Amino acid sequence: MKQTVIKYLQFLFPFLITLMLWRLSMPWLNPAGVLAIIPIFYCSFIKPVPYFTAFAILFCFLIDYKFDTVIFWTMLYCAYYAIMNIQTIIDLTHTRKFGIYAFMVFFGIASLCMMMWYLNWVGFFGGILMFVITTLLYLPITMLTKAVRDD
Repeated sequence: MKQTVIKYLQFLFPFLITLMLWRLSMPWLNPAGVLAIIPIFYCSFIKPVPYFTAFAILFCFLIDYKFDTVIFWTMLYCAYYAIMNIQTIIDLTHTRKFGIYAFMVFFGIASLCMMMWYLNWVGFFGGILMFVITTLLYLPITMLTKAVRDD
C-alpha cells in the first residue's frame, strides 16, 4: 500500500509543482506564474512525463491569461514541441546539466519577444530580471523534480 501511494505521488509531482509555481505568482519574482515554465519545459522535453503535454498546454494558456498575452506562451510551447518532435539532430533527453542551455534558448527567445513587445525601460529591465530569476531557479527546481521522480 505504501509503495503504491509513493508511486502515485512520484507520478503526480510534476503536475503539482507546476500548479504550485503558477499559483505563487508575484509581480517581480514570478510575474503571472511564469516559473511554471520550468517544470513544463523539463517534463516535456528533457525528461518526458506521460500525459503531461495536455497539462503543459493548459498551463501555458493559463500563464497567457495571467500575463494578458493572447496565446504567446502557448504558441511558443507548441512551436518548440513541434520542432523537438520533428527534428532528429538534437536529442534533449540526453543533454547534460538538466538541459539548462536548451531552456535558456527557449526562455531567452520568449524574454526577448516580450521585451520587444513592451518596448520601454521597465519592460526591458523586467524581461532581463525575469530571464535571470527563471534561469537561476531552473536547476534547483529540476533537481528537485528529478530527485522526487527517481528517474
